[in-house]
Amino acid sequence: MQLDPVTIQVLWQRLVSIVDEAATGLIRTAYTPSVKEYYDFCCAVFDRNGNMLAHSTVTTAGFLGIVPEVMRNFVKFHPPETLEPGDAIITNDPWLASGHLIDISIASPIFHRGQIVGYTLCIVHHLDMGGRMSTLESKNIYEEGLKIPVLKLYERGKLNKAIFEFMKANIRVPDKVLGDVRAQFVANHVCMRQLINLLEEYQLEGLEDLAHEIIERSDASLRAKIRKLPEGTYHNEVTLPPIPQCPDRVRIKVAVTIKNGGVLIDYAGTSGEVGAAINCVLNMTRSYSAYPIKLALDPTVPNNDGAMRPITVVAPVGSVVNCQPPAATWGRTMISHLFPEIIFGALEDVMPELVLGANGGCPANEIYLHGRRRRDGRSFLAIQQHSGGFGASHRFDGYSTLCFPNNTRNIPIEVTENEAPVRFLRKALVSDSGGPGFNRGGLGQVVEFSILDGEQGPEDFAEGSVRLSNRGETGDFPLQGRCGGGNGRGGGLWLNDKPIDHGIYRRFKPNDRITFQLGGGGGFGVAFKRDAGRVRDDVIAGLVSIEGAARDYGVVIDPRTYEVNHAATEALRARGCPAERRIA
Repeated sequence: MQLDPVTIQVLWQRLVSIVDEAATGLIRTAYTPSVKEYYDFCCAVFDRNGNMLAHSTVTTAGFLGIVPEVMRNFVKFHPPETLEPGDAIITNDPWLASGHLIDISIASPIFHRGQIVGYTLCIVHHLDMGGRMSTLESKNIYEEGLKIPVLKLYERGKLNKAIFEFMKANIRVPDKVLGDVRAQFVANHVCMRQLINLLEEYQLEGLEDLAHEIIERSDASLRAKIRKLPEGTYHNEVTLPPIPQCPDRVRIKVAVTIKNGGVLIDYAGTSGEVGAAINCVLNMTRSYSAYPIKLALDPTVPNNDGAMRPITVVAPVGSVVNCQPPAATWGRTMISHLFPEIIFGALEDVMPELVLGANGGCPANEIYLHGRRRRDGRSFLAIQQHSGGFGASHRFDGYSTLCFPNNTRNIPIEVTENEAPVRFLRKALVSDSGGPGFNRGGLGQVVEFSILDGEQGPEDFAEGSVRLSNRGETGDFPLQGRCGGGNGRGGGLWLNDKPIDHGIYRRFKPNDRITFQLGGGGGFGVAFKRDAGRVRDDVIAGLVSIEGAARDYGVVIDPRTYEVNHAATEALRARGCPAERRIA
């Protein structure tokens, strides 16, 4: 079949629709909010050589650089000649897959007319894999749960029940976890069926010609954008805020080299791995380092192997960004989610119109609650996720309570209240939390919930952890603004109004109240250059206080009429306008 430009585009979009349909199948058959609400998963399709052609648009964006490596590792362990129709391969090995044990990867070969024509892969963040549960306290991976080597979970369509039994014996809520595993098979089956339909409809023997076009066009598109940037090496270095259970201060050092249409990201000089569950495997570092380059320069081209080829990521073996077994990795996003900001910091002067202010919920905020209900003796396990303010950009204010860079959704509080014996008492935007700027950062939020005192008894308990970004306006690596914009504000965790460390697993008592605040996003451009009318609109909407308008933006607003006092504003701005760097 002749692959003219129109046909290529049609088939390319068809592949994207296939993996999105697989994602829909996963969502509709999954058991847990981690999949159904949080969307912490990825579905992808590959050619027979293991090259990624498309991954689902409903997904965690950081899988961009992980998924191709997972498939390549599967093929190394199980070459095509060892596979048969009905086979399915499983692993959660952090170094072979996506970086921590609670992510399970399942791949299936796709056969057509007796030959492998491609593969499908589904990765899901599961609620539990045994071990110490969700905590930064683990010192090594043996404390973190069950590790599944690369195995055939299904062989010629027959389930290896021993693997399911080992999993069932090691996890707290086996029905939900194994239910989500089965949903992964549904996703793979949908992808397999629809890809075969595509091949038959267009009378294609395989995907190689289409794969070549997709990958080469994506590669060329991103390289063309990279060539528009000034060549050179650009540096950034940050020291992360103190991390509970980690006595070592973690320093991330990066050099970004732009040359000949390619980007080299080198983490030489970064701190060594630590005895806390925050270490990153190279797959994770590669993915979240490449993602901001692709996002800033070429966001509209669907993700595939070609989007990774212009970008090379290297990191010292044994560092916190290229840890080695048996390092603990559960909370790897405490570092990996920061890579986009660190790279944007290095490139702020190179591409100022393409970078974002910091996100107030970065690293991702996650709350895990586990316990047992007295009425039926069954365990419950729930996850929450809430976002801080999105960073402002050259063109727009930041959105309030929108996550970045993980691209997951907030889990509705009604879902969590149904999953666990908790009641939410407050969930509200925090005025003045967005970083001031010509474009303002999005607002953060405060959330409060309590442990119910209903059916609790000697056999009832609730325990869990709250993991926060632990960043604010000041201190080490704050919620930075860009190009003269102010830092985002807010942050903290309290148990019954007393501040506590995050990321620690605790047992809660009935009526305990847990309160946390997520910061606002960083601003962009000089705040005193923001139009006074826009500031007035923010005050009326409750996003900025009258005091904040004067303090941060030099805009004086009458508290009775909410009109701008232009004379007083002009005088205040003349006295207090900060030194200009650049404006949006």
